[in-house]
Amino acid sequence: MSHNTNCIIARHIVDEFNAFKATYDRYLDRMDELVCLLDENSEIQRAARFLAVGTDDVTKFTLNGKQVVSGIQAMLKEEEA
Repeated sequence: MSHNTNCIIARHIVDEFNAFKATYDRYLDRMDELVCLLDENSEIQRAARFLAVGTDDVTKFTLNGKQVVSGIQAMLKEEEA
């Protein structure tokens, strides 16, 4: 695979991760809003709360992924220089 092709694919990887992260951030914000609108301590609220607070693994993934993406972006900048 050519160097240019690798750079193009790497940019797509960065773009896809950033799109995922933006969507995930919107999801967390919206779920937090919606769960807070439910009657406190109702059965539905207790069940739905997991969808807003049971996301530790995904949050860790996005934080680690953000570091990986930053590294890829730095490599791409070096390639452009």
